[in-house]
Parts: sequence; structure tokens; C-alpha cells
Amino acid sequence: MYKELLNCVLLGLLLASCDGVKPRISVACEENKVGNCIVKWETTPAIEGDVKVYASTDPENIPEDEPVATAPIAHQWMTVVTDDPTRRYYFSLVFADKYRVRTAARNVIIPGIQNFRDLGGYPAYETRKRVRWGMLYRSAAIDSPDECAVRELQNIGIKTIVDFRSADEAGRQGAWSKKFHRVQIPIPVDELKEIPEAVRMGKVKSDTVYRVVERVNRELMRKYKHEFRRVFDVLLEPENYPVVLHCSSGNGRTGIVSALVLSALGVNPEIIMEDYRLSNEYLDIPSSSRYAYRLPAPSQEAITTMLTAREGFLNAAREEVEQMYGDIDTYLREGLELSRKDIRNLQRILLVSME
Repeated sequence: MYKELLNCVLLGLLLASCDGVKPRISVACEENKVGNCIVKWETTPAIEGDVKVYASTDPENIPEDEPVATAPIAHQWMTVVTDDPTRRYYFSLVFADKYRVRTAARNVIIPGIQNFRDLGGYPAYETRKRVRWGMLYRSAAIDSPDECAVRELQNIGIKTIVDFRSADEAGRQGAWSKKFHRVQIPIPVDELKEIPEAVRMGKVKSDTVYRVVERVNRELMRKYKHEFRRVFDVLLEPENYPVVLHCSSGNGRTGIVSALVLSALGVNPEIIMEDYRLSNEYLDIPSSSRYAYRLPAPSQEAITTMLTAREGFLNAAREEVEQMYGDIDTYLREGLELSRKDIRNLQRILLVSME
């Protein structure tokens, strides 16, 4: 749990104290299986006193009337028990009645849906802003969710579901999909679907799968600029929010699109990579690859490799962009034809000032 929470670390606010020292406050929050949240924090330097937690279902309006939990700062963690586990809560942590940090659980537990998490809270340093909580989510496949899962999606306010799978991958969608604005933007990865069988037939060696995934990611950046632009078109319409982006595992195509969006918002590459790697914590790979148990061991290994969020996979996409356009910003402007006004509008929708 501690490792998972460290991977979710949100950089805290740097606020001056009375003696001129600016403490750095790092906060991590994770939802547990019963709907409560475990919050951990570190302060540098140490701060005396208590941390008070205030909660609200509105991420931008968290009244500080009565704390829902209090603990000594020195304890460095607490469990926050919320009134209604079916609703999503956002928190304001006040350290020593002076320093404030807003946070929420990075992960959102929804029955039958894996790797569902909020892209909020990440800092955009150059603008002194952060990504809004509760606006943009990423996920593994949302396929035939039961009534409970649909209700959970509605509880957190989801309006638009963007699916990057092809029609063959997605299959027929039931009546549940009519409760949301579902946008299908197919970004096929047919070569990856063929890998397990190719390994079994001896056409592909298991140790070359890594390079195949890298090659596919490079091709995505070259071939699907139009599709990536369509995603931004969806995100540039305020009435579409909250939005969830998803593919099959939530770490391949969804990982690349999430990285592009966070880049457009001014989030630095290190944090983008940290977010990408979180799929390794929130995607249950054994469950997702259960269908491969009957396959030979090399095929199982190949599938596990494809489902793992490895830095080299995302780096391959970034390197292809740099080779074509020099940097991500130029790719967004020239490759996806996003104007500076488009970028400013996206930032206006998805960024908010740091407290």
C-alpha cells in the first residue's frame, strides 16, 4: 500500500512560513475497497501541530466549517471515513492551521472496471496551476458494466466516454451506453492482438515483444494524428465533462493520449511518466490475461509484457514525436493542428490556480 501511495504523490504547495522557511508538503490519497480513503503525507522541513481534513463532493468548493478528521502531523497518515461511500469526495488538508493542500483519491474503485483513475491534481508549474480534480479520468475497458458500475459512473458525474478501441474490439454496446455520451475514436493496434499467436507459432520470439510494442507506439504517433486531434476536439467542449478516456487495458493508447493531454496542460514529463506507470499498480494483469492461461508460457509472457506500462513504451512514442517535430509542443501545434487559442482554452477548462 505504501509503495502504491508513493506512486500517487502529489506535489504540495510551497507557502512561506513566519520564519521564512517554505515547507514542501507531499500528499497521497488512495481509496480502499470499502469507499474510505487512506491519506499519507510528508513535510520538509517537519511541521509541528495537527492536520485537519475537510471534505466535499465539489472539488472546487470545500468549506472549512468542521473537519471530518484530525491527526498529529507527525503521524504522517490517517484513514478518512466518509459519510457516503457511493459518492466521490475531495479533501482540503490544513497543516498547522496554515498550509493547505487539496487532494483526492487517484484511483476510483468501480466494480468490473480496472485501472480507473483521476488525472486531476497534477501541477502545471509554469502557470502556477494544477489539473482540476473530477474532470478527466482514464480507464481500462468499460465493457457491459452492470447496474452497480453504471451507477458509480453516474455518481462521479461522468458524461462522456471516449473509447479508443476498434469496432471489433469493443463489440456491441448495450443499453447502458445510452446513459452517456459515448464517442468512439478507433485507434487500431492489430499487430499487438496477433502477438500471442505469433509467439506460439514461433514467428515472433518472446524477447522481441518489447520492441514490437515500441514500434507500434511509434506508428501510432505517425498514423493517428487525426484521431488524437479528435480527442482534443471532445475535450475542448466544456459541456462534455466529466470525461473518461479508455481502451482495452488503459495503459497503451489511453496512456499515450493521457500523456499528450497532460503535456498540453503544462505538466512536466517526469510527472507524466509517473502517471503512466500507475497502470502497473491499478491494472490486475493476472485477471486481464486470464484468457491466456491455456496458452504456452512464451505466449503468456508476451501478453504480460504488452499489459505492463514500461517506460520504454511511452518513451518510444515521445522519441518518435521528437524525431518528426522536435518536441511535443510542436507536435501538438503542427501535427495535431492545435492553435495557441485551443491550448489556452483547454487549460482554461482543465486547470485551476494552486491554493
